[in-house]
Amino acid sequence: MKKKHIILILLILILAPVSFLLLSLATWDLAMSFQVKKLSSPPKNYFEITEEDFQKFPILKGIMEELENLSPSERKSYELDLKTGNELHSYLTKKQSETGSCSYTYCFKYKDDYYGAHMGTP
Repeated sequence: MKKKHIILILLILILAPVSFLLLSLATWDLAMSFQVKKLSSPPKNYFEITEEDFQKFPILKGIMEELENLSPSERKSYELDLKTGNELHSYLTKKQSETGSCSYTYCFKYKDDYYGAHMGTP
C-alpha cells in the first residue's frame, strides 16, 4: 500500500467518529432541570420572586403558580431548554448572592411560601 493510501485511511478512521459526535451533539435536545421543594419554615437567607422576575422570565410565573399547590416538603421538577435554563440559573444565582448562601442553590419566597431549589441536568 502506498503512503498516501495509509494516510487517507487513517484520516477517515479519525474524522468519521469525530464527525458523528459533532452531528449527534448538534441534534440532541439538551435541557436543564429545575427542582423545587416547598419549605416548611423560612430559610436564613432568601430572596423574593417578584413581578419584575416574571417579566424577565415568563416561564417562572407558571412555575410559581404550580408550586403554590404543593404541600410543605413536597417537590416538583421542571425541564427547561438549555438556553432558558442557563439564563434563569445566572439570574437566580445573582439574586441569591445578594442575600447570602442557603442550604439549596436558591432559597426564595413567593407570596407567603418559601422554597429551596437546585438547577442541573436531567
